[in-house]
Amino acid sequence: MEMLRSLLVVMGSAPAFLSAQATLNVEVILNKPEAGGQLMMLLCPSKEAYDDEKGCTPKVVRADGRTVRVTFPDVTPGTYAVKVFHDINSNGELDTSWIGWPQEPYGFSNDAPVNMGPPSFKLAAITVKEGAQTSRINLR
Repeated sequence: MEMLRSLLVVMGSAPAFLSAQATLNVEVILNKPEAGGQLMMLLCPSKEAYDDEKGCTPKVVRADGRTVRVTFPDVTPGTYAVKVFHDINSNGELDTSWIGWPQEPYGFSNDAPVNMGPPSFKLAAITVKEGAQTSRINLR
C-alpha cells in the first residue's frame, strides 16, 4: 500500500514537472525613442526558425519611451534567439536601402554583432530557464 501511495504521489507531480515553463522579458533600448512607431519582435526556438522566421513567436508592441519591455509568457525552457526592429513608420516591414541595408533600428539577443547580414543563431542564442528572466537588446 505504501508503494502504491508513493507511486501516486510521483505520478501526480509528473505533469507539473513536464510542463515547466518560463517567462522571458525582453527589454529593448531604443536609439530613437521620439520616433514613435512599433517594435516588431520574433522569439525563435531553433536555428531553422531563426533563419526562415517560420515557427517563431511574434510580438508587436508600441514603441513608447526609451526602454520597451516585451513579455513572452509560458515559454518552454530551452535555447532561443530574438530578432527585433523599430518599425518607425508602422508599415510592418524593415525598410532597407537599395542595397539592402536596414534603414530602421534593429537588434538581436545578446546584442549579437552584425557583419554584412544578421548574426548567426549561435551568436544570438540565449538560454531560457524555468522561472522569469530578462534579456536586454540595444537597437542599432
